Amino acid sequence: MAFSDLWSELLGTVPRLDPLAAQKYVNRSWRSIREARLWSWLTTEGVLVAPQLVSSGTVSVTQFSNTVNLDATANAALNNLQNPLLTQRQFRVGTNGRVYNIIGYNNGTSTLTLDGFYMEPTASGQPYMVYRCYYTPSDLNGNAITDFQSFIAMVNTQQGYAIVGENLRKSKKEIDARDPQRQAFDNSYIVATYKVDVNGNPIYELWPHPTTAAPYLFLARRRGLPLSSTQDIPATLPADLVVTGALDFAYDWAVVNAGRFPELRGVDWQLAKAENERKYQKMLNDARRHDDEIFCDSFLSTWRDYMAMPPIDAGYMQAHDLGNWS
Repeated sequence: MAFSDLWSELLGTVPRLDPLAAQKYVNRSWRSIREARLWSWLTTEGVLVAPQLVSSGTVSVTQFSNTVNLDATANAALNNLQNPLLTQRQFRVGTNGRVYNIIGYNNGTSTLTLDGFYMEPTASGQPYMVYRCYYTPSDLNGNAITDFQSFIAMVNTQQGYAIVGENLRKSKKEIDARDPQRQAFDNSYIVATYKVDVNGNPIYELWPHPTTAAPYLFLARRRGLPLSSTQDIPATLPADLVVTGALDFAYDWAVVNAGRFPELRGVDWQLAKAENERKYQKMLNDARRHDDEIFCDSFLSTWRDYMAMPPIDAGYMQAHDLGNWS
């Protein structure tokens, strides 16, 4: 049902209600519904793309400068990198230096720009690493998921293993305690929170840091986006539920403004709201039940919810007698 149809229905129910207010109330209702449970239609797929490590050539760095000078070999190796772009990758000198985000590159001057001052001693002709350890969740086409909420599961299909359970919910401080210099490089099996970007979207760290090109496919939960002319409700959700929820806010408005507008007088808006709330709760419960019927969320038994172990894949399971793990 189109967004305009949803808020127009409020205008036909509550006289003198402003169209902008009606739109706001519909989106308030929509947000309440989205937050009412883990809906099937808030599940999405995405990918974290780990590129191949780049380390050809050498670099020169100056303490308390955010500019890195590249030799000709390094400049050629870093030119025109795609999927992901160079500015979505990280830089470090050697294998135990601080990890810096790359925010700029100039092929003409053979320089990188870092997100902060280089803190280590000034040096020239140094080996370096450019790879990716920090990720903003993206959909399968590489577009950032702006309403990302949490990971459900992740798989490295090239190496054939899954990242599940607690390994999807680690924090930066836990990785700092285990590997403060970030010297672990391998197939990643932990996803840790890092920080949020300027728009408030979460950024995650894969650990150990991946240096081999591989897609990390994931299943995740979204928060959902506000309704608009281009954003509709899912087909499995009754439009009446959104309208009924929005009427709660519209009736509150009518109670407050009954003395201002003659059209609102003679109606017990508080009674109308009480009856509306009763209908809304029944409709919400029905929608929850229907969602359970069309989407049975699977789970992994607790022994698979590992933390410190390396990944367990199908080949490992077949080679070891671990009992019934179905």
